[in-house]
Amino acid sequence: MRIGLVSHEYPPQHGLGGVGSYMFRLAGALGQTGHEVHVFAGPSDRPPIQQANVHLHRIEAIYQPDSSIRAVRWLYWRGLAPLLNWAHPTIWHWIKWDLASLEVLREFHAQCPLDIIETPEHAANGWMAGHLRACPMILRVHCPWEIFIRINRFPPNPMNRALARLERRTAARFADAVTVPSQAMLREVDHSWKLRRPPVVIPNFIDVPHRPAAAPEGDAPYIVCIGRIEPLKGQDTLVRAFAMVGRAHPRARLALVGPDRWPGERRFAQVLAELAPDPAIRQRIEMPGAVALDQVAQYLRQAHVVVIPSRGFESFSFAALEALASARPVVAANVGALPEIVRHEETGLLVPPDDPHGLADAIERLLEDRRLATALALAGHTRARQQYDTSAVLPRILAAYDQATDFFCSVNAAGSERTAIQRNLARQAAAEAAAEADEAYALARA
Repeated sequence: MRIGLVSHEYPPQHGLGGVGSYMFRLAGALGQTGHEVHVFAGPSDRPPIQQANVHLHRIEAIYQPDSSIRAVRWLYWRGLAPLLNWAHPTIWHWIKWDLASLEVLREFHAQCPLDIIETPEHAANGWMAGHLRACPMILRVHCPWEIFIRINRFPPNPMNRALARLERRTAARFADAVTVPSQAMLREVDHSWKLRRPPVVIPNFIDVPHRPAAAPEGDAPYIVCIGRIEPLKGQDTLVRAFAMVGRAHPRARLALVGPDRWPGERRFAQVLAELAPDPAIRQRIEMPGAVALDQVAQYLRQAHVVVIPSRGFESFSFAALEALASARPVVAANVGALPEIVRHEETGLLVPPDDPHGLADAIERLLEDRRLATALALAGHTRARQQYDTSAVLPRILAAYDQATDFFCSVNAAGSERTAIQRNLARQAAAEAAAEADEAYALARA
């Protein structure tokens, strides 16, 4: 297949989240199985990472109205564009990129028709791809903007509401199939989104080593937390917990790996003194910022404990999965999809969110009971191999592509979505009736 992946986030870029990591791994996995993959991504000032059968097309977030009327262009450049940029520069950047992607996709598809497109719900990246109506479109729901802004308590802004509505509209109008990474995300989507098709749970994935990694060298406890530094991820709770752990373990160190996106006038590095008043303990807290994927692996190899202290909804957690795959014991908050990945007392420890004392107790337990830590780490690695390895998940993704293609073709053949759905329901009812008749006949003969 010739597969298009449309995502503003795609490494290497500054400040990536889980969307970019997922799309990168998806492109690599599809390319390695022989599919021709074309990634349409946002701008970057870094050289591309080579992947087999993956072709990267960077699109600048530059848009102007396709109009020959001079007054329309003037109103856009002097009125609308400056106003939207003033209201929310980041969201306006994303929307400009969405609009700019349409012409690129249209020209590419005219020369090299795509068989299918996958896009995240993030920033309505599939908005323009859906307008093409040229091939089936899979929408991957990672964490809708409305949930993200609510958990991080962003101040009211009309652009936030506009982007959230655009994400919903894209899903409702254009998605021929919808996938979510967890049961927790499925419940959120079922509760509040109107979709053309029922969503399907397909977890995120990673290449899990066949053998678990060796335990880290050295006896100085090294605690690692990976993720964007923001209220949702709960690094402030972790620092408070480390202030307690650090007193009992004078050689313990903490690494907060990820870009500092703490809201407000002060960055997270500037509020550390309030969270950990002891300067000797603060000196043992590292903040290396955003790092490349290979550097993340290095931090995990050194970690004695990996902590996921999220306080808000987590639709999945690549950080938790990477820790399990690296055979490292995990302490995670009992929120969102984290209990689906980390099983308490089996592959890690779960603690209540926003509980520094509970978090500190769990970390100290793993630091002091290395036999327990090793058992949890090995069990986590085994589960990651069975449930989340690329070889286990990729066939489910390709099956979703087939289902989206079938639905797309049936809608086109029927001339309308309602007719296609009615026909599909009629076929399903006929198949069930035939199966019941066969079963009754077999019973009668017996």
